[in-house]
Amino acid sequence: MNLEDLKNLKVPTAMIKKVFPTKKSVYTVDTTGDGNVDSVELVALNVIMPFGIPAKEDLGDIDVDEIDPSEHGKLLLDGEQIEISKGASNINLIKESLHVYHKGEKFSFKDALGGKMGGRIIAMGDEIKIVFKLDESFLAKLTEGKHTLSLESNKIPNVEIGFELTKNNMNQAFTP
Repeated sequence: MNLEDLKNLKVPTAMIKKVFPTKKSVYTVDTTGDGNVDSVELVALNVIMPFGIPAKEDLGDIDVDEIDPSEHGKLLLDGEQIEISKGASNINLIKESLHVYHKGEKFSFKDALGGKMGGRIIAMGDEIKIVFKLDESFLAKLTEGKHTLSLESNKIPNVEIGFELTKNNMNQAFTP
């Protein structure tokens, strides 16, 4: 599959809603235990089929500090673009704080890119949690109610995740 094939791949909305259930996929969390929300937790539920993460994926020599996500797409919250260019405060926070959790085991962004998750089996019903810090101005926009997080790109399929924040998924203590 080449990059053009990937861009034309259609991601069914129904599948996204199953993988990211509206009221159970996005949380605002306190990762430090100080009582203040400092991070976002995205939870993806594997409802499709078991799959393995390749033991060694050759992505080339990637320098995380040189990646400029804005060259690959736009990230929007409720239709408002979030600054994700190289050097933006949100990007620096994400690169420094992003962790992926599977079955309680923690992997940094660099670990994931470096293949340290390789060989893991993601079973049916397994959750993958992605936790990352964002600046206060972004966190303030994550209010109670319905929201849409969108990724628009000319390189990969556009994705839209509808979610709802309620008292049950806001201001929660983070548990891996």
